Order: sequence, then C-alpha cells, then structure tokens
Amino acid sequence: MNLADNIGIVNLIRNYGADFVNISVAWLISTSLFAALIVYVAKHPQKRTKPLKIAFTIMFLGGMTIYCVCHYYVLTQVRNGIISDTGTADMLKWVKDPDSVWLYIPYVIMRSVIDVGFMFYGRGNTEVFYALPISQYPIAVAIFWLMQMLAFFTTATALLIRFGNDLLRWIRLKTSRVSNVNVIFGVSSDTLAFGRNFADKDDTMLVFVDSVVSEDFENTIRELGGFAYAEKSAVKGDIAFLKKLHLTEPGVKFRLFTLSSDYDRNFQYARAICESLENLQISPDQTELFLLGIDEWKGMNFQSSESKYGYGDVVSFDEREISAHLLISKYPLCNAIHFDENGLATEDMSVLIVGFGRTGHEVLRKVIANGQFEGSNFRATIYDPNFKNREGFFKSQYPNMFANYEIDFEPHNARGSEIFSYIRENASKLRYIVICLEDRDTARDIAIHMVDRLQNLGYPLNVYTCDSKSVRCYSLNVKECETHWIYDSEIIYSGELDKFAKELNHRYSGGKDVNSDWKNCGYLDRMSSRASVDYLMPLIRKIKSASETLTAEQRENLAKSEHLRWCAFHYTFGFDTMTHEEFATRIKNRQQEIQETGKSKIKPTKDIANLKHACLVDWDELDEISSIENSLTNANKNYKDSDRTNVDMIAELG
Repeated sequence: MNLADNIGIVNLIRNYGADFVNISVAWLISTSLFAALIVYVAKHPQKRTKPLKIAFTIMFLGGMTIYCVCHYYVLTQVRNGIISDTGTADMLKWVKDPDSVWLYIPYVIMRSVIDVGFMFYGRGNTEVFYALPISQYPIAVAIFWLMQMLAFFTTATALLIRFGNDLLRWIRLKTSRVSNVNVIFGVSSDTLAFGRNFADKDDTMLVFVDSVVSEDFENTIRELGGFAYAEKSAVKGDIAFLKKLHLTEPGVKFRLFTLSSDYDRNFQYARAICESLENLQISPDQTELFLLGIDEWKGMNFQSSESKYGYGDVVSFDEREISAHLLISKYPLCNAIHFDENGLATEDMSVLIVGFGRTGHEVLRKVIANGQFEGSNFRATIYDPNFKNREGFFKSQYPNMFANYEIDFEPHNARGSEIFSYIRENASKLRYIVICLEDRDTARDIAIHMVDRLQNLGYPLNVYTCDSKSVRCYSLNVKECETHWIYDSEIIYSGELDKFAKELNHRYSGGKDVNSDWKNCGYLDRMSSRASVDYLMPLIRKIKSASETLTAEQRENLAKSEHLRWCAFHYTFGFDTMTHEEFATRIKNRQQEIQETGKSKIKPTKDIANLKHACLVDWDELDEISSIENSLTNANKNYKDSDRTNVDMIAELG
C-alpha cells in the first residue's frame, strides 16, 4: 500500500469518523429508549388496557366513518364523470352501469373494512381521502393523520406489551438474586390470593405456571412482582424450565405449590418436577412440596428418604379437610357448652349439620372427635335429602364411628319446614350448627335465617358455614361475624394450624429439632397431634380461666375427656378395639422378637395394619389393659397416665 492510499484512508476516517460516532450514539440512545418504553409499557399494562380499548373503539368507528364516506364519494364522482383519473375510472367503470346500484353498498363495506384494518398497521388509504373536497383543509388533513397515528399506536402498544413482557421477564430473571423460588402450579383467583403471601419479598421469586394464563391474571401476577409461564417447557416441568429459575445456584430454596383444581394434574406435575430436580442433582434439603387434593399419607410418597429421591419436606392436603380443621380451630366445640369448677361438662353436645357431601363428611369426623367431654353426651343430626346416596361408602369406611355415637340422618332440604320445626323443638339443646354447602349464597341465606329463628325462640346461637374454600361465622353480634379463607390466611404455607402440633410431636419424639421430627412423623401421628392440640388447648384455657394452674380434679377430668377424644379420633379413622387375647399375643411376639434379634418394631397396643388398638376402651377399663401388660412384662405401665401426660404437655404449650 503506497503513501497515497494511506492518506486516502486517513481522509476517509476524518470525513466519516464523526458521522460514525454520531450514528452509533444515536443508535445506542434510541435503542435504549425504545427498550425502556417496552419495559414501561409492559410493567403495568393494566393501566393502559382501558385507554387502549377506548382508543381502539374511537379509531374503529372514526375510520369506518371516514372510509365509508370516502369510498361512496369516489363512486358517485366516477359515476358522474367528475373523476377522470384513468386508473380509478377504469377500475370503477362498472358504476356507470345503471343496474350496478345494488353493488354500491357491498363495495363500500368491503373496501372500508379492509382500509380500516390496514389503518391499524400504519397503511391507511390516503388516495381516497385526498379525493374528498374536505382534504383541501389543513385541519381535516391533521385529524385524518392523527387518527392514522393513533390507530397504529394502539396496535404497536399491544405488541409492545406482549414483547415487553418477555423482555422484562428475561431482564428480571438475569438480574435477580434470590434465595427462595416459589412455583405455584395452577392460576386462579384462589392461587393469586395465596401468592400475595410472597409478594414484595426481595429474596423470593414468585412463579405461576398453567397451560393458559388470562390477560387479567397475568397483569395481577405482574403486580405481585411475579412471573407467569404458560410455555410447554414450564407446563411439563422439565429441566430447561428449572434452569431459568436459578435453582442450580448454591443455597437457593425451592418450594412447589401444586394448587390446580385438577388434582390429578397436581400429582403429575409434582412427579415431573421431582424427576427434573433429581436430574439436576438438586439436594432434597433445598426443596419442599405443597400438594393439593391428595391425602397426606399418599402425598408422603413424595418424601425423600435414604432409599429414594424426593422432596425434602412434603405437605399434602385436601381443601375440605383443611376447611374442617380450620372450623374446629377457630370455633372449638368446648366453647359452645359450660363446665363446672372441676372441669366436668354440665351440658350435652348436640350438633346440627346441613349437607353431607365431602365437606360434610370431614366436618362430621371433626365434630365427633372434638365434641366428647366428661359429663356430656354427644349427638349429631344431619339434614341432607340425598344422604342415602352419600352415607354408604362413608359408613363402610368408619363403621365404629356410627356404632359408638348417636348420628341421625334426616332426608329433608335445608330450606324446608322440617328443619325449622326441628330447630323449634330442639333449640334449647342445640349447641353447634354447621352449614356444609358449596353454594355460599344458599348457605348464607340458611345461616342467617337460623340465627334469626334461634333468637326469636330465645336461644341465640352462632351458625357456621364451611365449604371447600372458607369458614364463616354468622351471629347477631356483628363483631363475631367473620370469614376465614384457607388461601388468604397463609394456612397452607405458614403452618399456623400445625404450630403447636409440631411442638407436641417433638416432645414425644425427642429428636434434634421440631421440623425434623415432624418430617419423619407418620401420617396418623401427625393427625393425632393436630387433633389433640385442637381439642385440649382451648378446653384447658377455658377450664383454668379463673386460676393460674389446674387443680387435681380438673386435671383428672381433663384426662378423662382427653381419653374420650382419643377414642373418638381413632374411630373416625376406622379403628376398632383390639381384644385382650390379641393384645397379649402381640406382647409375647414382641418379647420373642427382642430375644431373637435384640429389637422389635411391634407396638403391642397398636396394630396399624388391621386398624386396631388395645386402649379403645372406657377410661376405667384402661387399668385392665395396664394389668395385662404388666403381668407379661413385669413393667409398671399405667395407660391412664398417657392421657394425663398429654394434658400436662399441652397445658405447658398453651
């Protein structure tokens, strides 16, 4: 390369270098501004949705008006020979035929629709507009082009929202530094309400997944600071989806909430995510599963163990079971009757249940287990016109529950005269009323009428409604009227209802910490701890309300009540009484196994496989059970002390 060539290159750089820099700066700034505009539009699109709809409507009506006038005007001008433009005149020469008048309107409609459509894509038909005399006026031209611009703006904004959502999500995923990733499978008003528990937490990424996410729901998710995924990768729960969520980074905690109304999909999604987590080699200690729609004992199949991969902690639940649990927790049956100074009930417990669907089933089990008190008799009356179609399987599943407690069915509608006749005749005896209908309006109407009726009869009583999503209290006292939603109150996530149950289990287990003991706790033991706390804690508070400590008489009567509750709990899980012979045989088998192997897993009193328990007897018969064991083992067992110990432990917790 000679000197002249070098000089030429230098001059070229001098001449165009500044332009290149200017162009680069302009490109960078314009690109950044446009990206910022995209993010701004996408960040809160709900604030622009209504204006967009209004603008679209105005532009559509205005465009149709303009183009209908324009095209019809052009037709009349060509017909009268005023427009002499060869292209237009040749194209519309058919209008000069007198028989073509009937084609005018269809032609105008089709051309107007097409031109209005193009207007929203920035390609308005300016030729027909400038054929109008009004186009000679600047104000008319300004309005026409303003409409063209606004129409294009509505389309562009809608596209920006869609594209901006993806861009914003990508930016946030790349820049987020989180220690908790919460994925909620299933998008609905319930799951959005639940998701609010995690909103605005800097260390938490909130992700919603469903096969279809509506615009309104997506906007709400964005308001919560979350991400919405409807892509195939997310819905399948594959590895590619999990990699986007920073799960491979050290210390990230992953929680999966499968809350879809389709329980089978929840199970399948939990399994798919579990397989992907295993393939990514994510430690089970980093993971938790909250599984809706499956009994807890089935959900525990997802629990990790030494022999299989799984989630580090698993909580599985049924909405109706949670609602019934919430009902008993918020409104204990012990608060519906009176006790004397020694802790003996002075009234019988009479319960009225309206509706015997799945919720009614769970409520009945809970009120039976929590309505047993020393000095009191229990009775439940159930009104349901279809009870014969609903009780068979339930009775076959829990036969001893029906054999040991007075449960009456009435085949009448809750709006009929029969139930109000029953209330009139039994108002003085009724202590607890629950309406178990999924139709909240109907349940509310019945509850309000019952409250008024009981007041008129001189026996004011609160009435509760319980459905798969909520528990409500209806009362003449406005302060007592309230609603508890299972999704709004953090019940599923925070473990509020299990707080004391976990502590009670820990005291019995004697492990290293509360959560580890609960994780390793079996299904029946979990349910037993919950039931004991639900029952005893409010009862102990009520009985010792006038004193700091329990008297010996109060403690003994509480232990007797606790034994009644314990028996009822086991009957509501299908247990039967173990015979003395079976009990003695199990003790001998345990002793023989210990002699042969040095240890034994046999629990003499409890046969889980056959759902039998030796202590399912009256309080006074516990002495005989203790004697049988002591005679065979030379121990000093007193099974009454189990109930006394439980009272003492929960008294300390409460």
